[in-house]
Amino acid sequence: MSDRTVHHASRNRAFLWVDLTRQPSASLSDSLDGAFELRRVREPLHIVSAISIHAPPFVCFEFEASGDSSESETRGIESLTRVRREHPTLPVLVIAGPGSMIVALWALRLRVWDLLIKPVAHDELSQRILTLASMIPAGQNGIGDVVEAASSPLTQDIARRTSPAVAYVAAHFDRKIALEDVAELCQLSSWQFCRAFRKEHAVSFGQYLLRFRMERACERLAMPNALVKQVAYAVGFNDVSYFTRSFRREFGVCPSAYQMTARSRFESCAETCEASV
Repeated sequence: MSDRTVHHASRNRAFLWVDLTRQPSASLSDSLDGAFELRRVREPLHIVSAISIHAPPFVCFEFEASGDSSESETRGIESLTRVRREHPTLPVLVIAGPGSMIVALWALRLRVWDLLIKPVAHDELSQRILTLASMIPAGQNGIGDVVEAASSPLTQDIARRTSPAVAYVAAHFDRKIALEDVAELCQLSSWQFCRAFRKEHAVSFGQYLLRFRMERACERLAMPNALVKQVAYAVGFNDVSYFTRSFRREFGVCPSAYQMTARSRFESCAETCEASV
């Protein structure tokens, strides 16, 4: 990462950092060392008003590393849900603790731009922020600009061209899906499809497919009597070991550990958060 690139991002991309950690000094935002211009908010009730006032190009939610089922975590999820509902075109990056299974699940359900699990290396965090910043054309820094860009003819055309792939994933995520097949379905070459899909969804097709499968896996693991092996096969994995590694990489815990705590915690949290959707 060059100093020139960081300086450009710092000068043109002031974003909102929602710090939900117990101690401000523990926030990952401090590791950015002033390379990026950001505005920090620690009170969940102030998030929506901060977005209205400052019109950031994107928002980062950082949750407590311990991932306990605290009131702060629940309020953070409620705020995240509200932001996604009221500003659906605003990109959101969520950083969750290694045990924050509920946070990770809600991040997937709410279709955030990206999800990171702590610990997060400085270079990785900086690269994700630079990627987010590069999605906003030069001179566009506010929500209105993001909405306008999202509704431009080019984006709408891309959306029409890649929507068959999204529908195909929803219908066939439980089986092998080849990139060449979905590209052909959209009447694009593999290279054209990859580029178009990333422009529309801000993630690669492979990342989108993995997240979709992980979301379905979380839902099934929360069901009574669900077996990890059955869940793995049901969401498109032929290798249980690979499923376990992928799940751990995505959420920071193995499927069985998630299963032990997710059911009751998800039910109690869902009762609170669904009311605000």
